[in-house]
Amino acid sequence: MAKHHGSFFLAGLLGAIAGIVGGLLLAPKSGKTTRKDIVRRSNEISKKIRTESTVTKKRAEAIFGKASEETLTKYSEIKNAVVAKLAAVKTAGTAVDKDKYAKIVDEVVKEFKSDLGVTKASIAKIATYLKKDWDKVKKALV
Repeated sequence: MAKHHGSFFLAGLLGAIAGIVGGLLLAPKSGKTTRKDIVRRSNEISKKIRTESTVTKKRAEAIFGKASEETLTKYSEIKNAVVAKLAAVKTAGTAVDKDKYAKIVDEVVKEFKSDLGVTKASIAKIATYLKKDWDKVKKALV
């Protein structure tokens, strides 16, 4: 079980790194400045799209069948990876609309898919719930 959790974390970390690297490659600023911008923007977006713990528990329960500490952590890791990739894309100067956001969600969820060990329906639910946050994300990007 610990090994599975470790690989899940590693996949999330790799996804976040891939998003950051992509942002760095596309950004006209120095790497150090860009990394600071990505971290700052990621923190800002996270604060603005934070959901109440009861909502997060309900989502984890609907996706995984239970709202344990492990499932809440998994959902949060996926959501944080989406935010990191979104911040990297936005910092690189790319416009993010609803379709672009949906594509980012799908890419991140796909990166976590093998680590989750859940059904295709659960994967689809994760993406659906994250996409429901679009209105919050849109406001956070302004």
